[in-house]
Amino acid sequence: MLRRIVLVVACLSFPAAALAHLCNDVFVQARDSLAVKVDVRDGQLRIGKTARFRVYLLNTMDRAIVTIGLQVRTNGKFNARVKPSPTWKRAPFLQTVRRGGKKEYFEVTLTRKPGVPDGKYKIDLHLFNPRKKSMVFKTVDLGQATGICEVPKAAGVSIDGNASSTEWSKSLLCTNFYEFKRTSLAWRGRNFKKWAGKVPAREQARFRVAADRDNVYLCLGFQGGAGAASDTASFYAARGIDSKPVKVSVDRLSGKVSCSAGTAGIECKVGGGKKTVELKIPRKLLGVADVKGFYANFTRSTRTKDKPLLTYWRGNRHSAADPVEFAHFKVAE
Repeated sequence: MLRRIVLVVACLSFPAAALAHLCNDVFVQARDSLAVKVDVRDGQLRIGKTARFRVYLLNTMDRAIVTIGLQVRTNGKFNARVKPSPTWKRAPFLQTVRRGGKKEYFEVTLTRKPGVPDGKYKIDLHLFNPRKKSMVFKTVDLGQATGICEVPKAAGVSIDGNASSTEWSKSLLCTNFYEFKRTSLAWRGRNFKKWAGKVPAREQARFRVAADRDNVYLCLGFQGGAGAASDTASFYAARGIDSKPVKVSVDRLSGKVSCSAGTAGIECKVGGGKKTVELKIPRKLLGVADVKGFYANFTRSTRTKDKPLLTYWRGNRHSAADPVEFAHFKVAE
């Protein structure tokens, strides 16, 4: 039997008709604003006879989740046991980050049933409202929730500002940046602010990553940004989900580099036309020198005369610097 924990949503104060609509739509909001991450300590998830892992949650919605539950769906191949972490003091209440909430996690144990052979199986992490089962926060594939990205071994990369397709062709491409914008709900001639959600960025970025034993190499390609006073890319790297990330930022217009751990050993070169930047960052500086994989994210901040524009590869303004939203970069040996 799979263990289920009841989930209820606290709604905001709106007129009755609008309230009913927004209570339903909170499950739509959760698709972009409820982070789900599986902790993978060795770079990949192995499920032998028994597997144990953590499922982290971070609530960046505009309201708390009073009671949250997780069901692990395995198509009958595994027995699943789910329990809140011992440090989750208010479990199963999940406060929003805006009101001081932090990431929490469930501990999951999967045990393969007798007669089930080794193999690759589809396993889903299901977050839902058991009072009305059609209301699903989200269902995430276990593999997708690990967020593993393969980072190729750097070969022939020169930090000279001349980013060639030859030296970067096998690198990991990080693209499809998005903005996080609020929309409105019209009701009886009035507009109510709805949740913020993902919208494809008007000005995209194409960032590439490679690594070796000692360094992480970045090739940052910027689209748009005409007339900007500053155009800054930030790279976040963390040893684990509970680690404080190191942030490295570079402005393509000025070539200025900053780093929360200091800039010792960082090499940076802005390319012609100021549309590309190459960086070499010591893994020791990032705190990830002796691990096969680490957690990472990117943001881009463009400032014009009107207002700044912040776009994300993962997360939003409440979570972009939290490793629970990061991809897991598995470095080739």
